[in-house]
Amino acid sequence: MTLTNQLTRTLIIVATLIVGAFAAAPSAYAQDADNTWTKRSQKIKGTWQIVETDTGTFLELDDAFKTRNAPDLKLFLSPLAADDVNARNATTGSVLISKLKKAKGAQRYEIPADIDLSQFQTLVLHCEAYTKLWGVSAL
Repeated sequence: MTLTNQLTRTLIIVATLIVGAFAAAPSAYAQDADNTWTKRSQKIKGTWQIVETDTGTFLELDDAFKTRNAPDLKLFLSPLAADDVNARNATTGSVLISKLKKAKGAQRYEIPADIDLSQFQTLVLHCEAYTKLWGVSAL
């Protein structure tokens, strides 16, 4: 086999693998490479992702998700940059995704269909009752 034939064959294999990987994976929005949390008042472990499926768009927290429990922890999408979000403005212009179901483990939250994710910059975990910002993560 000539060098040209070997290179052509290799390129075809690589292209096939790349196309197959994208076809098998659910559509995910562009996010920070690690999708981790930046601590503000409480440590938050684990990662998250926004996934689009045939049934809707979802925020998913992974199995490693863990934080301190509180009575009114909520997930918000904020239009502010992560560095600009603080306890007083965490909900200003933000959209409530859901009250946090549990302080540990994998979870899935549906993002309403009328939400344009391009209008938001930050995922926020906030204790609304006590105006305590747990943490943020850039979208």
